[in-house]
Amino acid sequence: MCMTVLVHLCRACGHQQAWHSPRCAGYTSCHCCRTDQCEPTTEPVVLPTFSFPGWHVEPLVAPGTVRNAGTMHASQTCACAACLTAYERLAAQTRQGDALAG
Repeated sequence: MCMTVLVHLCRACGHQQAWHSPRCAGYTSCHCCRTDQCEPTTEPVVLPTFSFPGWHVEPLVAPGTVRNAGTMHASQTCACAACLTAYERLAAQTRQGDALAG
């Protein structure tokens, strides 16, 4: 199941920090990613994913969540302090928006 996630980007190439892992090296031609020389940003950014059919933005997944468990594409979302803080802020905004709409 794909969900919108918080990610850190590399300051050098702009790709996701996770792309710099050795297991992802075969999927990119980016020299920075292939040599695992990531310079991650401190603050995470929201990477939206979309459901199909309908192309609706999926809910934000909590930091530290395992994605695609049981597959060769399994990964765990970042659970650093910055991601936890951003998640709490975004979740509070979502709850506030839901309360205003309902």
